[in-house]
Amino acid sequence: MNEGSIRIGGLGPLTLPGLWWAGHDLKDGMTLAVEQINGTGGVLGKPLTLLFEDTQGRPQVGLAAVEKLLGVGVHVFAGEFHSIVADAIVESIQRSSLPFLCASATMDSVTARRLSAVFRLAPPQSYGWSVYADCLVSHGFQHVVALQEDNPYWNRGARVIEARLHNLGIRFTRLPVTAGSTDVAACIRQVQRMRSEHPAPDILLMLAAYPEPFVSLAREARKHGLRPPACFLGDPAGRVACQDRWGGADTDAMPVPFLSYMRSDHPTEEGRRISKQFKGRFGREPTFVAYEGYDSVLVFARVCDDAGTVDPEAVCNSLRKISVLGTRGTIQFSTEPEGVVHQQWKWPPVCVVAYSRPQQSFPEADLLWDAAHGYPGRARLRREAG
Repeated sequence: MNEGSIRIGGLGPLTLPGLWWAGHDLKDGMTLAVEQINGTGGVLGKPLTLLFEDTQGRPQVGLAAVEKLLGVGVHVFAGEFHSIVADAIVESIQRSSLPFLCASATMDSVTARRLSAVFRLAPPQSYGWSVYADCLVSHGFQHVVALQEDNPYWNRGARVIEARLHNLGIRFTRLPVTAGSTDVAACIRQVQRMRSEHPAPDILLMLAAYPEPFVSLAREARKHGLRPPACFLGDPAGRVACQDRWGGADTDAMPVPFLSYMRSDHPTEEGRRISKQFKGRFGREPTFVAYEGYDSVLVFARVCDDAGTVDPEAVCNSLRKISVLGTRGTIQFSTEPEGVVHQQWKWPPVCVVAYSRPQQSFPEADLLWDAAHGYPGRARLRREAG
């Protein structure tokens, strides 16, 4: 390790049970940013070094990763995809006084604690999942069923969607599920019995861990004829963003609406440049998670240059005032007197997209709903009449 470098402590899931493709997109987005910034002279005359630790989607592993990175003298923490991991590590990072640029995790509590060293690029769950509910209403769904595991992330997300749909007069049913095959089959049979009701279930939200019980639920639903246009699957957490990773369900990721924190048809000039370079460097199209990783390093480099130092207090002060044109828009961190909007980018692009054909790349995904502009009028989920 170069002792003269500025060290970024990257965090994200690279292996199961974490969503490993998301961790690799985070890491590769950060790697590309580090390489490009170093190619133009680095930061404060020093090269950046990325030290990335696998959190496996497990809180305890995330805490151990933080301690390991503190032991090698990192100057900042960045990344993490899984909300339950980010929620577990923020207090430990706060005690270190080092800044944390939370790139992808969305659970409200990450910023609702209002910690002085924690800044977030991703939108809070309460905002993004409300947008998802608006999309469901705009496409005519009448009975939304959540197949839900019991953990803080899914519980909070289900409450957000339920409250929004209730206000709009849409029926919402929550069915508990665990990873056992018997339980999964029973859950789908319960949905089948509800098909005689009016309105019948017309979309099943997969609020459960990937790969299990997510894959078994998807397989069982399709086996019992719960497929479009009569009944859709929905994945607000975005596991189907990288559709090639969904083959284990013996089906496909079409058309499964998911949240995306970028509009692929409206990237910034920086975003267009990075998309091309990411594909050339890593041999695949970047998802929105890769842009989140890239932006986190870009913001850190800019604030260090502005502050003239890597001193944690000075960096945090600079972050509170910074305005950086990233890959998806101009990044600024807002703080409201109370609540979740604390040192939070308000707001990154938030939209709902879906794949409509095999091998469709992420930048080509169909735009179903946009938080800023509503229904774009080009893509629509095909619904069964009546």
